Amino acid sequence: MITIRPHNQAMLRRLLLMTLVIGSGLVLLELRGPAHSQEQKEKAQKPADETAVRIETELVQIDIVVADKQGKLVRDLRREDFELYEDGKKQEITHFAQGSAARPARWLTAERPRVGAERSAPPSALSTGRYIVLAVDDFHLAAENLVYTRRALLRFVNEQMAPGDQVALVTTSGSIGMFQQFTNERDVLERAINRLTVQNRTVTSISDMPRITDYQAELIDMGDQDAIELAVQEIMRLDPAPQGGGQGGGRGGASGPAGRNAPGPDGGISARERATLQVQTKARMIIAQNVNYSRATLSTLESVIRSLNGLPGRKMMLLLTDGFYMGGRTFQQAYDIRRITDAATRSGVVIYSIDARGLIAAVPGGDASDPGFPEPNLAGARARIEMSAIEARRDAMNALAADTGGKAFYNSNDLSLGLQRALDDNETYYVLAYEPAVSRRDGRFHQIEVRVADRPELKVRTRKGYLARNDTAEKAVEKAADKAAAKQKEKTPEKIAIEAQAAREKDLRKGLGSLFPIRDIPVDLAADFINVADGGSCAVINAHIDASQLTYQEVQGLHLDVLDLTVMVFDERGKLANSYNDRIGLNLKPTSYETAIKMGFQYRKLLPLPPGFYQARVAVREEKTGRLGSAAKWVEVPDLGKKQLLVSSILLSASENAANTPASTAPGEKGYQMRATSVTRRFKRGTSLDFLVFTYNASAGKGLPDLVIQSQVYAGSKLVYASPLAKMTVSTDSDLQRIPYAARISLEEFTVGDYELKLVVIDRSTKATTSRRINFSVE
Repeated sequence: MITIRPHNQAMLRRLLLMTLVIGSGLVLLELRGPAHSQEQKEKAQKPADETAVRIETELVQIDIVVADKQGKLVRDLRREDFELYEDGKKQEITHFAQGSAARPARWLTAERPRVGAERSAPPSALSTGRYIVLAVDDFHLAAENLVYTRRALLRFVNEQMAPGDQVALVTTSGSIGMFQQFTNERDVLERAINRLTVQNRTVTSISDMPRITDYQAELIDMGDQDAIELAVQEIMRLDPAPQGGGQGGGRGGASGPAGRNAPGPDGGISARERATLQVQTKARMIIAQNVNYSRATLSTLESVIRSLNGLPGRKMMLLLTDGFYMGGRTFQQAYDIRRITDAATRSGVVIYSIDARGLIAAVPGGDASDPGFPEPNLAGARARIEMSAIEARRDAMNALAADTGGKAFYNSNDLSLGLQRALDDNETYYVLAYEPAVSRRDGRFHQIEVRVADRPELKVRTRKGYLARNDTAEKAVEKAADKAAAKQKEKTPEKIAIEAQAAREKDLRKGLGSLFPIRDIPVDLAADFINVADGGSCAVINAHIDASQLTYQEVQGLHLDVLDLTVMVFDERGKLANSYNDRIGLNLKPTSYETAIKMGFQYRKLLPLPPGFYQARVAVREEKTGRLGSAAKWVEVPDLGKKQLLVSSILLSASENAANTPASTAPGEKGYQMRATSVTRRFKRGTSLDFLVFTYNASAGKGLPDLVIQSQVYAGSKLVYASPLAKMTVSTDSDLQRIPYAARISLEEFTVGDYELKLVVIDRSTKATTSRRINFSVE
């Protein structure tokens, strides 16, 4: 049984005062807090052999999916069942692991040692769940298909996301900006999905003459005579008086060979030759513009995939697109798609392509109402081109999926089904690693093939290969670095200081701009909305730094370190709303050092903000090693001036073990004190958590507000608990503008995992309802 015990009014007044202390505007660096227990510290200091092993060597690591003839995943394979080949030569498998959606496989993490670092922080993943990138190709989505895509993605967020999933929404145009980061907050993802728009990339319109489709332009560029003739006939049919002295040919008739093909009076080119040149010129223009969009799409995908290199484990990219072309003969080398294959191999990303067009039916022979409707004898050519175009748009989709070990899904109007099939395909997978017998380092593409020995009927899907490093290029970089180091010795101290500051700022910008949190220095961030009497609406920025992973210098019994911290708050359009920097010098005595190692540092600040939706980003850089930590959180500051019923963010804190908590220290009892707000939002199973929330703009009517509240707990999209409606006690001396409510939830019966707490507040006098949600984890 999950029990919730509310606080009494006197206790809530004390909690309110405690919360208002945060509003002093001071920056507090604290050596206390509930975020890390001794058990958590010991867990963090264990060798990271449960999730990743750090090694320093050349290796290639791939994850694979194996299916039988019926397409069912094979779950019982062992290391000795696999054979792995690079460029046709068998390789020794040095690492093997099996993973699933619920239990990710163990990966190896290869990295070069950090200069000046005495120890490396163990890799720290965002969660134990899946990492999913929803990539929307808004450069190539038709407006009507974007509607279906948006609907399918909203359903994915609300029904298909599992507890622990981290999801990032990206667009090939970069149009959603600030939302392109991993999160498990459904309301943030919903807001990002609703912002999706089609990018205006019209190359031709229906009024253009001749009407040349994208695929027809590619065929024209490759010399397809039917494609050329379709466009040439359209020009000649619609041009009643072509230059060159040709005869006949109204809008509906064909011109005779003497008039159309004969040279002009001045001996120049014929009307047909002129039309052919016009067609070829326009085709090249269409291809050139399409190639720019295709290059932008593929470059964005590659950039996103490479940015995930520092995130351990298998990652899924679900690409929703109408498909696109690679650029015909003239521009076929515009983009080497092997770069994406290489990026996916190095970052552990598998691509699933989903055709947003659904079922497609081409009109046989074309549409007679179309201005470009051909002569009857060319109707078959038009039909052939249109049917071929459907498949041609899928070429890139198929290549991206097949070359990265994924699948392409099309011919279905149910996009949600395609998303679910992609998720199902990750229920069982295997991770293999090997060190090439010969490290060529020649910059060339090397093919990978995996087979299941003695079971040729099984189909293995994995990445097709990788681009080797280039020794010549790396030596050039090293030579340039040595030259720069030599020059560094000749610089003045002032110049060195300026460059050091520039390096710090560059690193911090990297941390602030990362698609996922950088965890070399583990940092957790909470951003909460409250409204205070003196300061109005504010965001409480609360960061926790894991001090056990810092590299201290011990001098005369003191532990010294220097951290640079930057916090930036952006609105949802990407405009900077507030920011601050701090340089934290640590000078810890032995007792303070031990406390810091156990509890970490907590950094708080209150930032006044106007109504809006904001993202707070924090980056921390260690001066000695240059190691980074970063985190990001969204916070909504509602407009209280609209006089609508609203609630603050939900403030969570850890309480003592519910089974051993004396009655005198329970919520609402004398002597109870709510602990500091939890930044990590992780709680031990068998203990309890306390929550605090404030209600604004409640209707007083003829007396006191009549408010009730319900607590709901979700695991993913599944409701696992809903409390009875509880009346919020309001006394006559309460601040009716800010009515607090706090309660305790026992975690005795919660299993380990990720949850969402939702509080629903109802004003019974006006029938108004409002709610807030927050994620937390049980360990």
